Amino acid sequence: MAALDYLRRAGLTVEAVADKLRVSPRERITPEARQYITDHKAALLAELTAAMPPQPRAWLHLLALADGRVTQRTGDLDTTSVEGEVRLQFGEELLAVVPVPGFERLLSLEEIAKALAGTLAAPAALPPPSNTWLTRVARLLGTRPAELLDGEYLEQHDLVELAGSDAALVVETIRSSPAWINRRAHSAPSTAVIPVEEDTEPQRTVHTAATASVDWLTARDQFYQHLMTCRDCHAPAGRYCPSGSDLRLHYNNTSQETNE
Repeated sequence: MAALDYLRRAGLTVEAVADKLRVSPRERITPEARQYITDHKAALLAELTAAMPPQPRAWLHLLALADGRVTQRTGDLDTTSVEGEVRLQFGEELLAVVPVPGFERLLSLEEIAKALAGTLAAPAALPPPSNTWLTRVARLLGTRPAELLDGEYLEQHDLVELAGSDAALVVETIRSSPAWINRRAHSAPSTAVIPVEEDTEPQRTVHTAATASVDWLTARDQFYQHLMTCRDCHAPAGRYCPSGSDLRLHYNNTSQETNE
């Protein structure tokens, strides 16, 4: 706080307004103090920012003006920063800055009136993603849920936003997308009929999901169920939260073979 202490000892109050400094009272700002502020602006801003507690953020803020207008300001910002910026723009014409948490869209006139009166209800929560819904989409596309996620045809946020929607409509949207049309074809392994003689080596079983162990199926389902609901995990990018990393490691380390 060395830079701030110099100005405070001079009887000055310093505030950060966006990337600018507001120093008061004006009559106490001497030429020496003005030069000091110019030379140490970056340090002063850094000290003020470090001293500020974290501010709640909202995507939508309402700006109430003295002439009766209400402007909707969008952007993921904290209310203090928004107020500092718009105060420079509107000055004394700005009556209030009202955050509208939970909304990521513009409000109607009726909703604006309720927000200013403090009676606007929070938006209804989206329904949770459904394993049954994702499985139905995959079945209609002739693929597996894991391939829809790994190929980014659906992402975690899609599962939340589209939950409860008509799976058939979602399937048609995916089918018409260039990513699905141009997807790499998964060629089936070629098979050949080979005569088997007696006293040959014991037959080996190739394990697939249909013949996998219960432990492997459980680990797989737990991992993919977590991916469907966690906004911090993104399998195509190899990004996982701590829980997702643990579930992925458990899934990879679980044997697919059935212990008999």
